[in-house]
Amino acid sequence: MEDAEAIAMKTEEELERELACDDEEAPITTTTKNALITTQLDPCDVYPHRVKVSIVGVGKIGITCAIAILMRRMASEVCLIDHDGDKASAEAEDIQHVGVFLGCPLVTGTKDVSMIKESAVVIICTGEPEVGNSPNVKHSFEVYKNIIPAVGKFACKSVLLIVTQPTEVMSYIAWKLSGFPSNRVLGVGTMIDCARFQDFVSKRLNMARSSVNCMVVGAQGDLAVPIWSSIHVGGMKLRDINPRIGEEDDPEKWFEIADNVKNIGKELEEKKGSSCWGIALATAEIVDAIVRNTKVVLPVSTHILSCAHGTDKDVYMSVPCVLGREGVYCTVRQKLTEKEKTAVQACADSIRSVLRECGILSQENNNDIAQ
Repeated sequence: MEDAEAIAMKTEEELERELACDDEEAPITTTTKNALITTQLDPCDVYPHRVKVSIVGVGKIGITCAIAILMRRMASEVCLIDHDGDKASAEAEDIQHVGVFLGCPLVTGTKDVSMIKESAVVIICTGEPEVGNSPNVKHSFEVYKNIIPAVGKFACKSVLLIVTQPTEVMSYIAWKLSGFPSNRVLGVGTMIDCARFQDFVSKRLNMARSSVNCMVVGAQGDLAVPIWSSIHVGGMKLRDINPRIGEEDDPEKWFEIADNVKNIGKELEEKKGSSCWGIALATAEIVDAIVRNTKVVLPVSTHILSCAHGTDKDVYMSVPCVLGREGVYCTVRQKLTEKEKTAVQACADSIRSVLRECGILSQENNNDIAQ
């Protein structure tokens, strides 16, 4: 072996030639990946600060919800769950291939419900009715009996967001089956009705939708209750200008907008099937409020057990809620007219009636899921 003094005497060029010869003789023991990358994290650290959202039910609405969330880049991981594992996997792979256009998220698809672990939000989209058919609550209830307890087991710290129609009924069922506190179980509610209300009012005023503030409570569709006193533009309430706005004797016939809000959903379903994009974008807005903890006020379905919102029923209904990381932080009271209170109470009675007719609530104890 050469001593240190002999090595020191060698020129730099001689040392480089020797090293080159040694490299030629030594076998290549590395891979292309290891030659390219200097250091690597453990596989479990690929998404160390991930925001995971899981979607149960990979139908038309489920996929549009996934796309809406991914397009807004609010989740670094989206997991698609469906009883048809091959379909869920294929949908996920199709999206994953073009993930470079979506911020390179991780998109997976499976029938294994345990994959929802560590999800910030679990969206339930199962039970989509066939085109032209009404939602089948009894069938959805049976599906929920299998899905919701599993969600409670594998994603016990997540927020449950219910999209299955009718949202208020299914949100109540999910709350009872999950064992979650009511603040962490909410439904998409009247988000889409409120957006339509805002759209119709803004068109009539010929101004940007974002300049019009309004609210719709109750339940999606026929049972939606537009709150006319809530409409204001630039701080000016329209009811201060037109005290009869929204009433049947209003000479300007603003009440026609309320009819459009309630009927447009059915019209769209007849023409194109489900209003999947409207529901998906409304869902994405709620997910954004949860994962970013924005504390924004949105009309979503939540548990109501007081007369503060015009009903004295134990029920899930859509009211303005402050949303954040733990779901619903609080609700915002509304100043309702007697007519609006009556409409809200009728909405609550209708929701409870559906629960009883489907055997979901026992006649003896209206607060329990029927066994």
